[in-house]
Amino acid sequence: MASPTSNLFIRLHKWASRQDENFLTESLAVVLEQLLLLAPAVGTRLVSRLTGGFIDLPAENASAIEIQTQVEVSHGRPDLEIRSPHRLAWIEVKAESELRTGQLEGYRVLLKDTGVAETRLVLLTRYPEAISPGAERPDAELRWFEVTDWLENELPAADAVGEVPGFLLRQFLGFLEARGMRLARVGRNLPDGLRALTNLMNMLAEAAGTCKVSTKRVSSWEDMGIRLDGQKYWLGVDFSEPEKLWFVTRCKVDPRAAGKLGVGEVVEENGIPHWRRTLDLDSEVVHFFARSKLSQMQCLEEFLRECLTQARSIETPDQPPIHADPEEGDTP
Repeated sequence: MASPTSNLFIRLHKWASRQDENFLTESLAVVLEQLLLLAPAVGTRLVSRLTGGFIDLPAENASAIEIQTQVEVSHGRPDLEIRSPHRLAWIEVKAESELRTGQLEGYRVLLKDTGVAETRLVLLTRYPEAISPGAERPDAELRWFEVTDWLENELPAADAVGEVPGFLLRQFLGFLEARGMRLARVGRNLPDGLRALTNLMNMLAEAAGTCKVSTKRVSSWEDMGIRLDGQKYWLGVDFSEPEKLWFVTRCKVDPRAAGKLGVGEVVEENGIPHWRRTLDLDSEVVHFFARSKLSQMQCLEEFLRECLTQARSIETPDQPPIHADPEEGDTP
């Protein structure tokens, strides 16, 4: 299910056509710059980690650290430059693309030409880079999931300084998570969680049967649910907010009529208005997880029945074709 987000970086990223890695670099640079200014202890620790301890200044000297992106040098343009008095680090930032042949060798030569006595070359990638034996290697190789760990660990310290540093870190972490570049540790609750998810999908299918609508189970990296009444509706959970059950129309709705319902909201996708509504399973009103199995089924049936009635009342007569998401993987 594609749902709008309030994440600043995600909202801006959609305008970065064919500039994905540049946007990623600029976002990282902005976060570092603002943390050095607003939360110096956090900013200097992150700079130290990113440079492998090469640029390691105390918080009171945070202003001595300079951050620049896409630095113009002869025959090259390093992604990210971190500079302190007498020290210079270049970070080559990669998301999906691979190093160009001779790219690291070129940067090494250019670093020598800067005239700075102590330099460091860092490679930051999503996946391990295959570097041929005997080829130039960076001084440090980092993975994005390592960076997200560092950012997560700094959240308490950022929050202690003020709202803005913590907000900035969470926004950037949310962006990295949406990009699939933030990993979380798998805990012992995985088996129980998968069983619970399977039970919920079975209940949703049963509720749909009670409401006499056809079903088809579908899933993707972001969500899992069932298609209802052919392709017209989707009911399921978004993995980023697993405590909520979503009902979303995949057909076109009348925004005016939807507004008069008093529940749910209208969102646009590819210029077509859709209506969606949520049920917070963990709320004090619903108490879904504390209910008996029978009561849970009754809750889901009531929610689905209401959503179907409301959705059908706001559909427009002119319905464009509904296409399956090409990235969506159907489950059997």
